[in-house]
Amino acid sequence: MLLKIITFNLRYDKPDPAQNNWRVRRAAIASLLNYYSPDLMGTQEGKAHQLLDLHRMLPEYQSVGGDRTGTGTNEHCAIFYHRRRLKCLETGDFFLSETPEIPGSITASWGNPHPRMVTWAVFEGIDEAKKIVFYNTHLDYRSATARELGAKLITERLSQLDLTDSYLFVTADFNATPGSLPRTTFERPLSNGIKLYDALAEIPLEKQLSFNNFTEQPTDAIDTIYYDSRSRLQQAKVDQQKWEGLIPSDHFPVIGEFLIGS
Repeated sequence: MLLKIITFNLRYDKPDPAQNNWRVRRAAIASLLNYYSPDLMGTQEGKAHQLLDLHRMLPEYQSVGGDRTGTGTNEHCAIFYHRRRLKCLETGDFFLSETPEIPGSITASWGNPHPRMVTWAVFEGIDEAKKIVFYNTHLDYRSATARELGAKLITERLSQLDLTDSYLFVTADFNATPGSLPRTTFERPLSNGIKLYDALAEIPLEKQLSFNNFTEQPTDAIDTIYYDSRSRLQQAKVDQQKWEGLIPSDHFPVIGEFLIGS
């Protein structure tokens, strides 16, 4: 089964001025997604009305995941899936704190000013009965401690999973560059025997740059897809181009294709 995955920080609707405004650039995002037609997409920062806009423009997709405060009004780590190709078997959220089951929870000593969360889901192919476990997150932008402890909490959760008959993928805006502790935390073998690889690791660093601050010159390689070593990477890239004449977000999306199963 060939699986196409995107991770994409949508940029929350602040709102931004002029062509960076969500109402202007949302059509460019829809064009990008229609072109790539991913099976799964991990998003970051989308608020409820932004996710609703994407659903209106992309009727083939469904999404799962709550927001980071538990109120429904804040940023989400929503996972989108193509409903004709995949069915969602199970989904949930947890929060990057010492009380991960409490929505909106923050541990003060970690230093993050906003709640941080994970949305996860289990999918099965409709035509091919392959199971996919998908985790999506957005690590803190300010606190290195929060990023490191968040990565540790996530990988501890991943280690508890029985993945005998499933393939694991993790998407994120890590707010951390290759080689940093949060990233290398995901690259260590999990205690359940699973090993994750960075889909962009083999391409030049300048082509891994994803954060662009709404310019054509991206500066930081902070978004990627981690994939199960039992799957086979076919190709991966950061799409560092305009769509409909616009930079679609302040992050460029990462696109990867993976072969799972025999």
